[in-house]
Order: sequence, then C-alpha cells, then structure tokens
Amino acid sequence: MKRKLPVYFIFANSFLVSIAYAQVGDSVVVRDFIGDMNESAIRRGEFPGAIRIPGSNVSLAIGGFIKAVAFYDTKYNVKNEIILPGTFNDNDMLKGQTYIGARSSRLFFDGRSNLDNIQIRGYFEMDFRGNSGFTLRHAYLQLTNTTKQSILMGQYWSLVLDLQTVPEGLVEPTVSGSGFARHGQIRFTTPISQSLKFAVAAEEPNNSDLQGVDIESVNKYPDLVTSFYYDAKMLHFSLTGMYRPMTFVYQSDQSVNSEPGLLLSAGAVIKPGSSDKITLGALIGSGASNYIMGADGIAGYITSTSRDLQNQRGGFGTYRHRWNEKFRSNIALGYFEGDEIDNFSNPHLKSSTYGFINTYYTLNKYVNIGVEWIYSQKERYNAERLANNRFQFGIQIF
Repeated sequence: MKRKLPVYFIFANSFLVSIAYAQVGDSVVVRDFIGDMNESAIRRGEFPGAIRIPGSNVSLAIGGFIKAVAFYDTKYNVKNEIILPGTFNDNDMLKGQTYIGARSSRLFFDGRSNLDNIQIRGYFEMDFRGNSGFTLRHAYLQLTNTTKQSILMGQYWSLVLDLQTVPEGLVEPTVSGSGFARHGQIRFTTPISQSLKFAVAAEEPNNSDLQGVDIESVNKYPDLVTSFYYDAKMLHFSLTGMYRPMTFVYQSDQSVNSEPGLLLSAGAVIKPGSSDKITLGALIGSGASNYIMGADGIAGYITSTSRDLQNQRGGFGTYRHRWNEKFRSNIALGYFEGDEIDNFSNPHLKSSTYGFINTYYTLNKYVNIGVEWIYSQKERYNAERLANNRFQFGIQIF
C-alpha cells in the first residue's frame, strides 16, 4: 500500500519552488507593498541596482563586495594585501609570513540625477586597508551633458592610468612599469569623434618623492595631464603626457624653486577574439616616481649645487584567456628601470620586476574564486636584490 506524502512535505516543496520562481531574473520587488501605507515612497532607480530617493528624481545605489584573501610570502613580512616591490627594504624581507584577511573588501555609494539635460553623479568608495580601518578610494562629483562632455572633480584614478589596460589581479595588480595613482583632480573629457576622445586634468601635487639636503618639498602648483583615447571594436589605444612642476624651498634663504617632472606613456588593448585579450604598455619620463608602479618613492635629489631628477622607463604586457563560461586565466609581467641619481649616496632603486599568473572560477554570478602566484623583485644600485614569491587564494562575493 502506498503511503501518502505528509501535508507538511508538500507544503515545504511548494514553498521552495515558489521562492525559486519568485527570484528568477532578480524580480524581487524593491519594497514590499503589501500592508505598506507609503508604498509610493520607494521606486526603482534609473540605473541597475539603484532606488529612487523619495520626493526626488535622485537614484541611489549602495553596493560593494566582500573579498577574503589568504596568502603566503616566502620573504616579505609586511601584512599588506597589495605588494609593491619598489618599496622593499631589508627589514621587510627577512622572515616571510602567512596572512588571512578581508581588508580589500569595498563599500560604495553612487547617486545620480538629471537636471536640464545634465547628468549629475556623486560617487563615494572606500576599502578597509587604512591604518584607521578605512581608506578613501574615490569621492567625486561628475557632470555630463548630452554630447558626452564631462567635468569630474574630486578624488579618482589619475589620468595617467589607462583603466582599460589594467590586468585582472586577485587583489590589485600593481605591475611594475605602469601608471597607477589616485589623486584629487579637476578633469575635463570630450569626444572628438565616435572613436576618439580627449581628456585634460589638473591633479593635486604630491612632491614627497623629492629628496635633498636643506630643502623642503612643497605642493605649490598642480600637475597637468592630457590624454587621447582611441576605441574600436578590436583595438583600444591611449597616449598620455604629464607635466609636473616639482616645487621645493631652500631652507637657507626660503626661496621657492621648481624642477619639471615629465612622463609620456602609451597603452594598447587588442582583442583578437571573444576569448582573448592582449594588453601592452610603455612609459618614459623623469622625476615621476609617485605616478609609476615599481618606483621607490625617490624621484630626485636636490642640493645647493645640483638638481638631479631620476630618468625612468618601463613597460608591461598581459594576456587573458577565457577557457569557458566558468574558467579564465591571466598572465602579466612588468619591468621598471631608473637611472642612477648623481650625488645621492644612499642605495636607491635600479629596477623592479612584477609578474603574476592566476586562474579564476566563477561559481555563480555572485561568487568568484581565484588562485594566484606573484613574483616581485627589487634591485638597488649597490647590487643588492630583494625578491619575494607570493602564493594566494581568494574568494569574492558580489
């Protein structure tokens, strides 16, 4: 004799099935309207993931992700999820370490509205790598008109960095020989044609990388950056120039002086097929350490009789392949080199190398899992070499 299924079993299955169907396509309502006396207060926003603030036409999104990382360093013993070979010193390269944390997790707020054919956007983003627990990554206001001209003011990635050339790393791919900085700035961007764009920015100076005897570095004038971008279906290309008036004060007479730092960089992204991406970049400059990954934070050395800025050059290449819908891999290698600085007796950086290989597995649309090996090395002008291997594993949700 067949036994009848218990009523609670049938109910439970029906309940689970109803949940599954209710959530298909993210169709969950923004706010449960049943029994809500103010149901009209919340509305879906004008861009994905946003809600409309009651009583306004402002769309607001709150988002971010949780990223847990575990790594083992063979030599490096600073608990930093970002590794910068240009900053290696003897005290950091003795013991190695094991680290488990989630300080690269992020939280952001994104607000947008339209007023008289102008799109207004305010964006704020932070992570948790700072000494106080929080680090401000981005905070800016952007105005964009109907012709795609825009003005951005606040803290954002420096215009020196071409975001399309950044390889995919488990944390942040600080590849030597690439531009990589976040600065306060005022930026204007305008399209020239359907495939060509021009941008210019005045960026907040940071002349802390200027060393010397009886001098004090000051941030008197902004750094100026211009960039051209070309975008086609299978090719992206950028050309960027930076002028940096590095100001300092002689303590003997309090006179204000400056030396020009310069940087020229180019980047290219080639997509030969839907599964492959090749990225190339190169740069050359003088006194541009605070803009370049792999530099050691010494852009030049000033005395009463000499002014020497370091001549610098570097480049990188990356390749990404998507094996299928679940797996993708990246390989990258970057190199930075700086000339010897005259009259500077301390051993400073000659070159740095940063390379990695990683593979990611997409568990579902919310969860990615990755493994990565990073090799990084710094060579000084006293022939000393400091090298580290990092093996890391990470999981990101959202």
